[in-house]
Amino acid sequence: MQSRKLEINYRNHPLQIDYFIRSGEKETATVVYLHGLGCSKNDFFKAAKSDELQAHTLIAFDFPGCGNSPYPEDVALGIDDLVEITHRVLTALPIEDFVIIGHSMGGLVALLYAERYGEHVKGCINVEGNLASEDCFFSREVAQHSFTYFTTTAFTDLKNRLAHSPNKGFQKYAETLTKSASEKAYFDYCPSLVDYSDHGNLIQRFIALKIPTMFVYGSENRCLSYIPTLKESGCETVEIPQSDHFPFYDNPQAFYRAIAAFLQKNFSVYVRYL
Repeated sequence: MQSRKLEINYRNHPLQIDYFIRSGEKETATVVYLHGLGCSKNDFFKAAKSDELQAHTLIAFDFPGCGNSPYPEDVALGIDDLVEITHRVLTALPIEDFVIIGHSMGGLVALLYAERYGEHVKGCINVEGNLASEDCFFSREVAQHSFTYFTTTAFTDLKNRLAHSPNKGFQKYAETLTKSASEKAYFDYCPSLVDYSDHGNLIQRFIALKIPTMFVYGSENRCLSYIPTLKESGCETVEIPQSDHFPFYDNPQAFYRAIAAFLQKNFSVYVRYL
């Protein structure tokens, strides 16, 4: 599947956004995937080969400084910027209504996007996306450093730790950070990511969305303190077995089955919104 280029203008800067779109059947839900901190659209590539998702149109793109989307040299971007960039990208693509999936940092972007531009968002799937302070296990560490220390020491140390992890998903994350993550983008995204997680009241905001929602987490992270709150609120929660923070690498079959089941279960709800 080939990626494509899209140019958008944001804050008087032309941004080249790399994306892919896999067309599906007209009557099924379109699925938009937002990746995590330092990750890329490649995390969602296997979705296109999933039998359960063959009928659905799938879209994913690289945030600036991630994957194949360059990071602007003379501007610092944060979470709110990613929400606005997402809006510009999706407005430019030939889609109308869709279900949005956000992993890690992308989960926060998806939540904020659904709040601000929710007219066409018919469902939201949060894949261990930032909802509380405890979710900042990488970003908080980065936000405490100076940019010089981060680029000369901390980022290398982080990649080395991930590369030597016994977990497949973390190993893959280390490869992605080494291959295609901009140091400046990674550093710039962290402060606002931590601030939102600490002070954004995100759990209640996610629960308050007036669309079908699902929270997906790896079995290694079933101890997340807010999972009972999500369950009590009526939000669907799904645990992916034999998985940590990257279920699309740790257990892709179970992960894509969960997404397909959510789409099938809520398809009648989706149709009513059209």
